Amino acid sequence: MEQFDVIVVGGSVSGAPTATHLARKGYKVLIVEKDTFPRDANSTHFIWPRGMSYLNRLGVADKILAQTPSFKNLEVSIEGISLHGGVPLQAVKERFLALHGNADGVVDYYAGPRRFFLDKVLLDEARAAGVVVREATAVQSLIVEDGVVVGVRGSGPDGLMLQARAKVVVGADGRMSQFAGHVAAEKTVVREKSTFAYYGYFSGIDKPELCIHKRGRFGTAIFPTMEDRHLVLVYGPTAWWSDFSKDPEANFHKTYAYVAPDVAAVVAKGKRVEPFKAMGRMVAFHRQDHGKGWVLVGDACSFKDQWTAMGITHSLRDAELVSGYLDRVLKGEADFDAAMAEYSAVRMADYEDYWTMVCDGAEMNPYTREHLEFFHAIAGDQAKVDKFMGQVGDTISLKDAIAIDDMAARPLPDFVRHYDAAALDYHRNIFAVADQEAA
Repeated sequence: MEQFDVIVVGGSVSGAPTATHLARKGYKVLIVEKDTFPRDANSTHFIWPRGMSYLNRLGVADKILAQTPSFKNLEVSIEGISLHGGVPLQAVKERFLALHGNADGVVDYYAGPRRFFLDKVLLDEARAAGVVVREATAVQSLIVEDGVVVGVRGSGPDGLMLQARAKVVVGADGRMSQFAGHVAAEKTVVREKSTFAYYGYFSGIDKPELCIHKRGRFGTAIFPTMEDRHLVLVYGPTAWWSDFSKDPEANFHKTYAYVAPDVAAVVAKGKRVEPFKAMGRMVAFHRQDHGKGWVLVGDACSFKDQWTAMGITHSLRDAELVSGYLDRVLKGEADFDAAMAEYSAVRMADYEDYWTMVCDGAEMNPYTREHLEFFHAIAGDQAKVDKFMGQVGDTISLKDAIAIDDMAARPLPDFVRHYDAAALDYHRNIFAVADQEAA
């Protein structure tokens, strides 16, 4: 039976970096991955500056940028109020110093590499670091001794059986984690309400930077990705998904025209070059994140809605964070249970407020007039706009409130003064109404 220091189940955006970090520290690491790379994934694949900083620290950012455009600024437009700015580099440095003790290699740009490319880059980097990688191999059961997970059993290509032991097993196989099922990691918190998301890839669009629009209970996003293509996405409350999905392509364009007509006109001039992808429901949760001989990272540990596109960034955070704690355990400097309890607490302290904000936002309730007054007030102050971007990009703490000294400094436009979500009928399901009218 093969013996390793660490076995990582899952070789994607949390598993491969975890394995790479540990291998570079001198440990013998095995990745067990059920898929064969390259392969695509249903993902919005946007990586904020904080996430690109993790990739740069890992040593793969240059490979990503060789194939993927990057930018520093983005636009967020809320009910017609446009905010344009970026995540401040100093804020990224401060976040890394607070969480990791150093800010080496941090950056202030973002990118949106496709998953068939990103995931293979990460897995290849793990191999280059000396990690043993078994693709097309599914974990079927665990090796447990005296209640402690000490290895895995699985089957690979052509029925080739795998049996391997390790001092620690890391579950990094995503939100539908089979490993979490094997260790009976229970969900400790669940938030049922979410968005639906429907998106496609278009060529022939000349529009740099990420651009997000919100109107009523809908949102849209567009950004350049690889191969001269743009990801173009619409999203709304999951309760409306069944009606939206009755004619999804028509409703995609209808939603974009409703939320952001100027951008919709640009999209209409492009050409969709791949089938649409959909996520109808994205229930958020926290799971029990560690136990005897095992620990979870990434979406296997905790999952949230797509609307802020923070999943990859947080997976990369988990990889760097947990590898530091496991290094102490493997060196004999810390007890496993105590180290994993500390990892869990530190991770949650870095994460909980943002996770809650994402879950609240995923309900897609319309903004209030007070919200619009706030956005109008900060729109005239670039430092405040950049701070807002830093909060949306989970770099500046949500507890660090953006102070508005004088709301009256910028007179309110009529559409803000007279804004009333109820009068605008924002809670009406326009897709169900269309069906009724057609009948």
